[in-house]
Amino acid sequence: MAVKCTSCGANVSDYDKVCSYCGSENPEYRSPDKEITILMSSGVELFYKEHYAAAIACFLEVIDRTPEMFDAYFYLSACFSALNRPGEALKAMEQAQQIRPGSAPLYFNLATLSRQVGREEDTRKYLEQALEAAKTDAMLTDRKEFENRVRKELGKYKRWKLF
Repeated sequence: MAVKCTSCGANVSDYDKVCSYCGSENPEYRSPDKEITILMSSGVELFYKEHYAAAIACFLEVIDRTPEMFDAYFYLSACFSALNRPGEALKAMEQAQQIRPGSAPLYFNLATLSRQVGREEDTRKYLEQALEAAKTDAMLTDRKEFENRVRKELGKYKRWKLF
């Protein structure tokens, strides 16, 4: 269930320790229960062992029980990408974006996945949103490097459109 950040008013999942917009602590944060934590850990372990189908099952179970668990959508998207299923990866990443709309890297990931499925206008839109979100994303460790990477991709996108 989303709550409002007490500092900036943005929507924040109650499973996020901090606001993805301003970085303020979320006083409504609640830790997932033990079963969810075990399922997430199992899914992540399976992901790193490249057992993507089994990891997907874990993440889907987490999502079924805890629909606001950002990491489950994020890893689900990564699993689908690893299995060359970009449409499903994009859908999972779009769901993650609904939970953390202030995440600049998430918009960059959406742009990458949109390009893979041939959604050119969405690719451009998400790259532009990544640049905009970078201005306020408190979670970015190197804002300048990130912005340069996004601008580089935007430049490539403009060249792709010429052909």
